[in-house]
Amino acid sequence: MTDGYDERIIRRVINWIDTSSPSEQATELEAEKVPLLLKINMINGDLITLEPAYNCKGRLIKTCTAVDGEIVLTMNKNKIRLTSQELYDWIIVGWKYEPDGPTKEELLEETLYTRYFSVIEKDFPDFIMCPRIDSVERINRNTRRHLVIASALNYSGHHAPSYDRIIFTLIDTPENGIKIIKVRKKSNVSERESLKQCRW
Repeated sequence: MTDGYDERIIRRVINWIDTSSPSEQATELEAEKVPLLLKINMINGDLITLEPAYNCKGRLIKTCTAVDGEIVLTMNKNKIRLTSQELYDWIIVGWKYEPDGPTKEELLEETLYTRYFSVIEKDFPDFIMCPRIDSVERINRNTRRHLVIASALNYSGHHAPSYDRIIFTLIDTPENGIKIIKVRKKSNVSERESLKQCRW
């Protein structure tokens, strides 16, 4: 939950669970071995497992096939069969395409934000979460002079959870270095805005 990548996945999976609908089919999996299984260790110690749902036919020789769009959620030995096409697709194949670490663009943004944060750190030391360089423009078409707008969320909001967002505008030139020309702080940003800030 702290590396910025697992948290994105967990938030998405929990949202899929919350928006799924119950299925009337049996919850007991009759397949002997489930090939795909997602385990989530909750902070309170509970273990949640998610797996594709199967329907099985036959008595002596059972033939089991996965049911498209249905999963079985197990928590504290209680099984619930749910319908969620998005979660099913993700468990079957989507997890393979999750990013493993930051993109080049994110690394560049972090590097620039770290440079600019040093100027406002004294007044806004908590604004280090989900840093973004919102825009960069050349000043008078000069490749060494830039107008930059950057933003981030307060780290303490991660525990609340209620985020504040800081947006600052600066000029970066060789002769004057970094000069902040405008700082705005937006309190209690919406969940939608915080998710967009963090690319979730």
